[in-house]
Amino acid sequence: MNIELAGLSSNAMANFIGLLIGLVLLTILLKVKKLPSAAFYSSLGIIIAVFALFSLTMYQSSQSRVSVSQSGAVEVNIPLYGQHFEAGEVDWQQAKVINLLEEPQYTPSRRTNGLGLTGYSLGWFTLKNGDKALVSVTTNEAVLLVPTKRGYTLLLSVENPQATMNKIAALQE
Repeated sequence: MNIELAGLSSNAMANFIGLLIGLVLLTILLKVKKLPSAAFYSSLGIIIAVFALFSLTMYQSSQSRVSVSQSGAVEVNIPLYGQHFEAGEVDWQQAKVINLLEEPQYTPSRRTNGLGLTGYSLGWFTLKNGDKALVSVTTNEAVLLVPTKRGYTLLLSVENPQATMNKIAALQE
């Protein structure tokens, strides 16, 4: 069974495109500015690596999902931070779809490792309530909150909240 996660909003997509254009402009600036050969190629290598990382993240964000196998193993497929859980490590009994505007205690407040763009939070965050969370949030309105037995929570934006809850209910049977 698959739970489809929400794709990037137009705002987040514009931020990614802006970042990529900025990296291209920076590359042009490097070419125009006279630098020693070693500095030029080092800078160019870093820019290419960052460009590839952001491009990969943008592409993979449209492929994000949570897969649950027949055995109960869970695969969280999100860019850069995918996780695999054995059966029983994810607490589906406590899972719920929330609105972060109505339940602000679950809002990511401090990024410890990840990406924070307007319209897209990805990676490891500390929530306002102090809990640690693995986050892939593109919208505040339909966020799947799933506690794990590993000491952190999954916070994932979903496309269709009602269908998601129906699938979670089927898992508990």
